[in-house]
Parts: sequence; structure tokens; C-alpha cells
Amino acid sequence: MIPRPAERACLARALVALGVAAALAGCGSGGASSSGRSASSAPSRPAPASAGQTAGHAMTRSLPARIDRRPQGFVSTELLSPLVNAWRTSDRHGFTEVDAGALLSDRSIGVFAIFRHDFTGVDQSADLVKVLGAGPLRITAAPQGGGVETSAQHDGRIDFVGARGVRGTLSLRDDSVSLQPPRPASER
Repeated sequence: MIPRPAERACLARALVALGVAAALAGCGSGGASSSGRSASSAPSRPAPASAGQTAGHAMTRSLPARIDRRPQGFVSTELLSPLVNAWRTSDRHGFTEVDAGALLSDRSIGVFAIFRHDFTGVDQSADLVKVLGAGPLRITAAPQGGGVETSAQHDGRIDFVGARGVRGTLSLRDDSVSLQPPRPASER
């Protein structure tokens, strides 16, 4: 579903803010040690990319996949509110976070905000996936732990439930949602 102009503007502002934050953080440029302190007093600037080279750098460590029950979120609260929970992971080459909640402008519409950052290609993208009539979404199951960081970002399947009982799965392969048939009232 194509976001409305106001939603696109909020998403664009969020991406700009994230780009600035990523630039300030060094984005894996090697300017910080594992303790978080600067490795040298001189500013770290990556060399300009030559033909055949990438502009960014791979990270030195990965972030095991996990569901965060109290996320900060990557999307503005002017767009997604409430933010119920999130799933995130990264490998040496990319970071993915899926924020789950609802549209602030219409809380009957459940939303996934999918943020991706490519460290080596220095590229970011965001996708907004709506689940009409679901209410705020909550991630119930997703790939977790170490060893799934790369595969989960490309082929992960994230199960969810909406506040109105809608259940389904988000596929990170193509950012699509498949819904499960409603449960009979006797099983609720």
C-alpha cells in the first residue's frame, strides 16, 4: 500500500535524521574501539571510494537477532504510535529493524516499519507495511540468537498478532504479509 503524503513526509524526515545519526556514529568506520571510546584523537574519515571499491566498511561484530519489548524505534511517533515492540539484527554488512505498532492517524491500521542499513554500500531504506483492521501489531515470534543474523535479514519470517485478533506472518524476503484465517470464537 502506498503511504499518504503526510506519512511519506514523516518517513522522509525519519530517514534524514537516521542518516545524520549514522554519519555521526561513524557507521562502522573503525573510529571506535569495542569499549566505545575513540581509538585515536584524530577524526576518522574513510578514504574516497575508487572504481571497484565500496564507500563504507564492514562492521567488526554482528548483533544477534532478538525481539525488543521496549524499543526506541526508527520511525517518528508522528507516524507510528503506539510502538509495541521490535525485532532487530545485524551482520557485518547490514542492519535490519522491524518496528511493530499502529498508525497514529488511524490506530485500527497495524503497521510494520522496516528499516535497513547497508554498512558497506552506505545505503538506507525504509518500508511501511500496513495491516488494515488489525489494530496495533505485536511481534510474537521471529528468528533469534546468533548464527541467523544474515539469513534472517533476507529471508526472515516474523509472526505477529494485532490487538483486534488478526494473526499473520511478515516475510522479510519481499516485505509481504500473509494472514492466518480467524480463529473460531470457541478457541479464543
